[in-house]
Amino acid sequence: MKRSLALGLSLTLLASPVWATEKDTLKARQDRLSNQLEESKKAQDETDAELEVTEAERDAVTTEIRAVNERLEGLSEQIAVQQEEADAARTELEETRDQLTAQGQYLESQKALLSERLRVLQVHEDQSYLQVVFESRSFGDFVTRLLTAQTIADQDRDLIHSYMSEVERLEALEARQRTQLSFLKQKERELVVTKQALDVAAEQKQGLLSELNEQVELLELEKMSREEEQALMSEQSRIIAGQLEAIAQAEREAAARAEAEAKAKAQAEAQARAEAEARARADAKAEADKRADDKAPTAPAPAPTTPPPVETPTDVTGPATSFVRPVSGYVSSPFGPRQNPLTGVAESHRGIDLVNATGTPIVAAAPGIVIKAAPATGYGNVVFVSHIVGGEVWTTVYAHLDAITVTSGQTVGAGQTVGTLGSTGWSTGPHLHFELHRGQWAPGQPNAVDPGPYIGY
Repeated sequence: MKRSLALGLSLTLLASPVWATEKDTLKARQDRLSNQLEESKKAQDETDAELEVTEAERDAVTTEIRAVNERLEGLSEQIAVQQEEADAARTELEETRDQLTAQGQYLESQKALLSERLRVLQVHEDQSYLQVVFESRSFGDFVTRLLTAQTIADQDRDLIHSYMSEVERLEALEARQRTQLSFLKQKERELVVTKQALDVAAEQKQGLLSELNEQVELLELEKMSREEEQALMSEQSRIIAGQLEAIAQAEREAAARAEAEAKAKAQAEAQARAEAEARARADAKAEADKRADDKAPTAPAPAPTTPPPVETPTDVTGPATSFVRPVSGYVSSPFGPRQNPLTGVAESHRGIDLVNATGTPIVAAAPGIVIKAAPATGYGNVVFVSHIVGGEVWTTVYAHLDAITVTSGQTVGAGQTVGTLGSTGWSTGPHLHFELHRGQWAPGQPNAVDPGPYIGY
């Protein structure tokens, strides 16, 4: 049923005395579409290859970031351990210093005692033994006094040695602890420096990953756009093939009619010649009979017969010659250069934006065949229609629709509703983005013209 409808519309659009010209136009358009489709497929292959490489780079960077993060976690743990060890070393050092302080105070008191003892010994060094001898009351007392003096001397020496040993021990302990603390601090600084370097590397890798993610998104969007372009161009090629087939069918029918007319004309001419010859023979015979018998009455000659005229069908339809306005409203963004309302980047606006309320009916600008009626990147809900206007192929685009009321391959008349006004896709508010292309729609919209003059804006 859809094929017959498309064929009927094609005949309606193309039934005109300039079939040959329209056929050449459609064939040229089909050739251009084939070339553009091949170019789009090549571009998509390149995009797919670039996407594959970019995704591989992204995976590699993700792996590197994971490894860096694992190293950072390990370093953070090591730094924490080093900090704990450094804190413990500081605590031990403080305790040693406290011990040194306490020992110093004790030794100071012992030092004062020892100094006094040394001074006494030094002053009385020569008299000590004599004093022991002369003051002894007996030999036993002498021995006792001598042993006591020797014991005191030994204790003094032990006190000096103990003092010096303890001082040396505490000083050595403090030196070791200072060295250990210095080592721990140095190691901690090295770990911090390494961690800072890894932090920088991780940040750089993260930035690279963000860039690669953006590239992947753009390539995926480009891939999706390429697929939509190819689907649209394939649909246009299918429609053109149908139109060419319709022209071929119309030409075959016209040829058959012409052949039938020629055959009927030949038959009529042959019949007329036969009748004329018969009349001539009859006239000759009558003349002979008259000469043979002047008294015989002459029969009236039969009236010549005229073959019935062959009815030639006339074309009561023809291609459209103008466009109608798809929707009323004011123009918020005309055709041509502008700042993109979403990105602020300078661009060339390849259509016009007509503002009205959401749900306002959108109608076809001319009779045609729906090429695409579905959501598309950027356009949102969109309808593409192919027309023949004034003997030329045109394409109209109705974008950002709230709803679509036609289907791909459907025939539409001028003024027939194709959808309702909305704000789908890349849109900042309810409006119709309307495009007019002299020829087929193509990637980059090279055939777009300003629709304003064609629809009264």
